Amino acid sequence: MIKMILTDRLHKYFENEFNLSEVDSAKLKYSLEIIIGDFSKLLILFILFSILGSRTDFIYSSLALLMIRLFTGGLHFKTYAGCIIFSGIFFYTSIFLKTHIPLNFKIAIILFIFSLLTVVLFAPICGKSRPTYSHRKRQQFKLASTILMFIHFSLYFFTNKNPYFTSSVWVITLQAFQILIAKGVMLYENHKFSFKKTI
Repeated sequence: MIKMILTDRLHKYFENEFNLSEVDSAKLKYSLEIIIGDFSKLLILFILFSILGSRTDFIYSSLALLMIRLFTGGLHFKTYAGCIIFSGIFFYTSIFLKTHIPLNFKIAIILFIFSLLTVVLFAPICGKSRPTYSHRKRQQFKLASTILMFIHFSLYFFTNKNPYFTSSVWVITLQAFQILIAKGVMLYENHKFSFKKTI
């Protein structure tokens, strides 16, 4: 409720202040919803993981995810609670993998190739509420996410396995899995919709 009120007020202010077009207004509202929603979710999860004693790992994981998800998209949930629960499981899994599964050169290379192929073939995954982007814009998102992945994996090797870049390797890998799942969900929904139309 607070999120919606804050989003609407900020949207109306910027819309009137800058005389935005209908398309720009829609993009602004979507961006505000994402920023405010993500900030509130991150705050809740930060408190939770601080209580669990994993504050630093959570910060590392959330920074890595925010950078890559901005350009790749992913799963979207209809409810705020569902989104928080999934995000909590995502971050917990990334922290568990970083803590319990040691990375070596071969494993990191395999994870990089898997993540790279997934992003190149399927990203970005845009939610229904997200404004439609042109083919050129989508290619720019794909390129940006590919560059970010390459930088993170390269720095993992060249910084003597820095804890942040170790976290980012697992976060990017999990994000690639999420993209695959989101793509599967989209194909299933489209197939179901097409099937209903033929009946």
